[in-house]
Amino acid sequence: MNRSLRNAVVAAKTIAITGHKHPDGDCVGSCMAMYYYLKNNFADKTVRVYLETPPENLAVLPAWDEIDTEFAAPEKPYDLFLVLDCSSEDRFPCAKDMVAAAKHTFVIDHHMTNTHFADEEIVLPDASSTCEVLFGLLSENAVTTDIATALYMGIVHDTGVFKYECCRESTMKVAGKLLSKGVDAQRLIDDTFYRKTYLQNLVIGYSVLNSKLLLGGKMICTVLTAEELAKFGAVAKDTEGVIDQLRLTEGIEVAMFAREDEPNRFKVSLRAISKVNVAAICSTFGGGGHRLAAGCNVDGPISDAIDKISSMVEAELTGK
Repeated sequence: MNRSLRNAVVAAKTIAITGHKHPDGDCVGSCMAMYYYLKNNFADKTVRVYLETPPENLAVLPAWDEIDTEFAAPEKPYDLFLVLDCSSEDRFPCAKDMVAAAKHTFVIDHHMTNTHFADEEIVLPDASSTCEVLFGLLSENAVTTDIATALYMGIVHDTGVFKYECCRESTMKVAGKLLSKGVDAQRLIDDTFYRKTYLQNLVIGYSVLNSKLLLGGKMICTVLTAEELAKFGAVAKDTEGVIDQLRLTEGIEVAMFAREDEPNRFKVSLRAISKVNVAAICSTFGGGGHRLAAGCNVDGPISDAIDKISSMVEAELTGK
């Protein structure tokens, strides 16, 4: 196990783990892998994992019912708080007070936009995922099938099943080692990445049907308002897959999906094919992520944000 991480764990009696809001595969996978590892190898520690209710498709991992989705704070602050897959403090609002009160904080992440907010950190922007980072920190011999499955899930989701630019030779080597631990890759990928509920398919179809091509077909954009979500009886998790489907549109360089989470406040996701740094674009709105996959929140008329973002995309494409 990585020395600095091990020292932090050994020094603590109570340990908590959390990840970002609206947890995805990498967030859930890294948090649960860390949870399993600590429970297996540090039985004398009290360990708790806090996450917003994850999407149901990720509920293939064991100990699912041990996730605290209510963020019930303990009587005393935690000795150690591990924050995974979070680039900044605003990424974990439900756990923010507990993290701030903890005696020691330790971040494990892979986002280039990380703001370095913890007492200690291991941030590797060249890694495909936080799960890939975490694998390199753990003792390989102590990685069980459950731990490997959680880590593999995170890598699968953040690499788009090994097809995104972030997937490198090192990523495939880690994936191979995880497979050797007994991961059922076909079932895991089908169940957590490709399979969609009927409602998700309806939302994806509606979103594509109402999408618009911009910049002469170089950009595609769609918006889901709160009213439209309500008509479907859908919530945020039911929009999983929209941005990935938009990204597959022939001829586009950037896909944009905006979802109204609060009145006149939108969660924007951007995906690029190769030429545009969407992390830089999202950073102008206080967001961030990776060069080809990033997000942010925007207020005000969404049409204004679309105009601004499309202008920045055009500037990158034309070099102006």
